[in-house]
Amino acid sequence: MTYQQFINEQTIIIRNLNKEEQALRLLLMANSGFDATQLYQHYQDEMPEAIRAKTLNDLHLYLYDNRPVQYIIGYTYFYGLKILVNNCVLIPRPETELLVEEVLKRIGNCKPLKIIDVGTGSGAIALAVKTNYPDAEVIGIDISEAALELAEKNAKLNKCDVRFIKSNLFENIPDQYDILISNPPYIDQDDEIESIVKDNEPALALFAPKRGLFFYEEIFKDASRVLKSSHMLVLEIPENKDEELKQLIEQYLPESIYEILKDWNGNSRILIISQQWR
Repeated sequence: MTYQQFINEQTIIIRNLNKEEQALRLLLMANSGFDATQLYQHYQDEMPEAIRAKTLNDLHLYLYDNRPVQYIIGYTYFYGLKILVNNCVLIPRPETELLVEEVLKRIGNCKPLKIIDVGTGSGAIALAVKTNYPDAEVIGIDISEAALELAEKNAKLNKCDVRFIKSNLFENIPDQYDILISNPPYIDQDDEIESIVKDNEPALALFAPKRGLFFYEEIFKDASRVLKSSHMLVLEIPENKDEELKQLIEQYLPESIYEILKDWNGNSRILIISQQWR
């Protein structure tokens, strides 16, 4: 059986189950060692039995055990970086790349900055910022030791000098920072979410009390202590909590300027708060 025959055969099954066809190609690339172009170039080649068997097994995990492809292959890509993932960390989403873009856009030609990533998880955001702005001192904090271990591996994999610290929010953070970035847990505990997310990704990284706003309130409360007088916060936010977030900003950061940016689908995605920013 050739690669193309295998793809055609399995694509029919995937479509019948209303699953993502791209999953098959991701599994094939991981198991064959080919990139997308190489896989296409080998379409008419005979598929080794070992690769076929491994891909069928992995595909079963995806189709019938509802396992995310990224957890099956053990990695994903984020802002051009290969990021190792497992079920101790949230899988980085493409939408979160907007957060990195906005940070880099607003840094401009600023002098070296101190940046803190709150709830760093796999370290994807911190590593993307550091890779694209190497003069910055970047710290990633998380309460999960397992997440921090993985973040350290990702730093080594990407040859990136980011320091990771175990901290429950700002408990172990004595310094002050120019920029705070975060994609905190923000799903309301009563909200319905896709089963593939709920059944696999860590609840600690998904759900938050107070209708999903708990961590935003905690960050806003401590902002004046952990940030310098001239500072910026760049946060990923839920799509339906604009007014409540504005109320929290006005309560805890009344002197700040803020704006909410939309993602490609027109949903609220990024909150930027600044005070005396350069």
